[in-house]
Amino acid sequence: MILKNLLQPLATVSGVLVLGLVVGSGFNSPAQASSQPALRDQNLTLPQKISEAFQPPDRGAPPSTADGGARGSCGLYKPGEKVLTALTPMNSLAMTVSDFPTFLWYVPKSSASTLEFTLRDETDQQVIYKTQLAMPSQAGIVSFSLPAGALPPLEVGKMYHWYLAIVCDPEDRSGDTVVDGWIERTKVSRTVANRLKNAPINELPSIYAREGIWHEAIASLAQLRRNNPEDLTLISRWEELLNSVQLGSFAQEPLVEDRQISQE
Repeated sequence: MILKNLLQPLATVSGVLVLGLVVGSGFNSPAQASSQPALRDQNLTLPQKISEAFQPPDRGAPPSTADGGARGSCGLYKPGEKVLTALTPMNSLAMTVSDFPTFLWYVPKSSASTLEFTLRDETDQQVIYKTQLAMPSQAGIVSFSLPAGALPPLEVGKMYHWYLAIVCDPEDRSGDTVVDGWIERTKVSRTVANRLKNAPINELPSIYAREGIWHEAIASLAQLRRNNPEDLTLISRWEELLNSVQLGSFAQEPLVEDRQISQE
């Protein structure tokens, strides 16, 4: 009797051990079996890696400019310092899909107090818009958006010639440091328009870059970086975008605020 009582717990323990070995040797519970296909499906539907590499539009090179760099210096620069530079592709026309697009430039530190932005038509004869901006207090990347209501929306299919000048001496403008460039408004296909409409905000820069829409690609990514300055992924995407248009040397420059002080 005593022996029988001792053997019963041992039999129970042995049964548990055998069951554990069977389960561990490949027999899945219903919950485990149903979860594995779901995991495989998840892997198949993972989104592709977002790429910020700019794909130039099939429009050829822009009209001749100063290649993004500045003319004139008015004693601003020391050897090795970065000059006033447009953050635009050097070998392709900068496109926009916006009525009132955003422009970005690298602006060096200067004793000058004023920047002047001018937008002309494609003949360079008509001034469409002119405004003055306060110089930033530090060197960095300045952005400026054409203000709705201050000028007509840019027209689809038309090119415009813009200029940005550092006004060194308001009484003698011959010494201004000037950079210029071209912009053309275009229209995306309905498919791309729907993709942009439905995409999360953090995917917009890569869609614009892939479609060759420079101004919205860089402006939307710059805004994401302003809102999330410590985000390492956004910093990496910013570097990729600028490197893809030979502007990688400006990737570490800070994004600084600008302030409009007058307009014409």
